[in-house]
Amino acid sequence: MHLPSLPILAILALGHLAAHAGTQADAPAAVPAETGQSIHINSIRNPELKSYRVMAAGLDAFDEYHALAPGAREVRFKLVAGSRAPADAMQDLALRIAGNETSIALPLAADGSFTLPRSAQADSEDADLVTNKKKGNYRWQPSIHSDGVPAGMRRLGDLRLQCQVTIAIAKKEIPFWVRTLVGTLLRTTDWCSAEQLKLGTRSDQAIASATLLDGERRIALKVEKEGRSFLSPIGDTRYADDTLIELVYQQDTAGAPSAAP
Repeated sequence: MHLPSLPILAILALGHLAAHAGTQADAPAAVPAETGQSIHINSIRNPELKSYRVMAAGLDAFDEYHALAPGAREVRFKLVAGSRAPADAMQDLALRIAGNETSIALPLAADGSFTLPRSAQADSEDADLVTNKKKGNYRWQPSIHSDGVPAGMRRLGDLRLQCQVTIAIAKKEIPFWVRTLVGTLLRTTDWCSAEQLKLGTRSDQAIASATLLDGERRIALKVEKEGRSFLSPIGDTRYADDTLIELVYQQDTAGAPSAAP
């Protein structure tokens, strides 16, 4: 997330938030078919994990704000390797919900994404989502896509809903002082509705340009991180939820065949 022209303390607070929340995921990969085979996760010292209750807050936010993207059937979550992760970070990656009595395997798609089931038992046991990899090399991100959105496009309402899911999870993790400071700076408890908030949306494929299509107007959006992220005006009420953002990928501008999702 990006907030321009804020005091240093605010920037530090929002940096703390971003470290927990991450940026939003881009296009989903196909979900692997159920094979009926068990997924075995060996005991790893200090594994990458996330509280089930924390992640379930994202499910609650998806339900609460679903009107932003009524054509989205689900929220998927995604494990993304960080910039300093080893080259094989995604290889043989496995995930399960683990509690005192709970053990639920969560199949991962090719891009590291998964769906999170509701589980009263996992909640009551304060279970965790546990991987078979060491902590510190991954980010957890939501990904929401409405049916019918053209290839190479993102829908603004989808990104707004992704923000609500991200912030709901982040608020469960970050300290009270950070929540209080950010809420004070944004002058609202609904951070995603703040007009000055610019949401960084991650893309697996490098972007050459991102353009918001507002009727006859074409509004260039800022592309960051060597084309791996673009900023969208999710808090700007001038743009309807059905507003589309056109993405042009770097390999397309070089004349290669399009591989846009």
